[in-house]
Amino acid sequence: MNLWSTAGILEKNKLANDKPFLIVLEMVVAGIDEPIRLVRDNVDCEWNGETWQRFPFDFDNLTTQDGKEIPSVNLKVSNVQGLIQGYVQRYRGFCDANVKVMVIHAAHLDNTIPEIELDFVVKQTSYTEEWVTFSIGASNDHSFRFPIWRYMTKFCPFRFKNIQCGYNGSLDICDNTLATCRIPKRFGGESGLQNSR
Repeated sequence: MNLWSTAGILEKNKLANDKPFLIVLEMVVAGIDEPIRLVRDNVDCEWNGETWQRFPFDFDNLTTQDGKEIPSVNLKVSNVQGLIQGYVQRYRGFCDANVKVMVIHAAHLDNTIPEIELDFVVKQTSYTEEWVTFSIGASNDHSFRFPIWRYMTKFCPFRFKNIQCGYNGSLDICDNTLATCRIPKRFGGESGLQNSR
């Protein structure tokens, strides 16, 4: 959880202020060398050593949480002149792109730490003539195996002829079982495990 800076708290608690809080957006897309950096303002912004391009974008309300799906929110970026749409079509719909949403204050651009910082992943993309809509949410940790290794009695997890396998002969048949293992002493299966059936 981010703790607000003293300057941010003072600005937030003022009754009137001539400088706004700014929402900045950073999208890291596979295939694009530089991240896309946007600021929701009417002028470009120099912050944290980078130029943040003024661009209209907005957020919809959080989708309903039914306990069956990971909650997500729609990030709508203006499709003026089809600029973002062109990138979306060229780079796989920004599938799995990392999106960082940060809040900074216009009067304190020297502060390199944002007041709020949230990380998302693009789940789905759609577009109309007016908006490109990215459905963004948390990464799905259920799609990764944990722990990475599994213990199996009759199966060797090593790839044939790699350094863990250790075999470098001319034979090229191995189906990762002990029966076809070329160096039985190096077999990676867990022969000490017993079947529960």
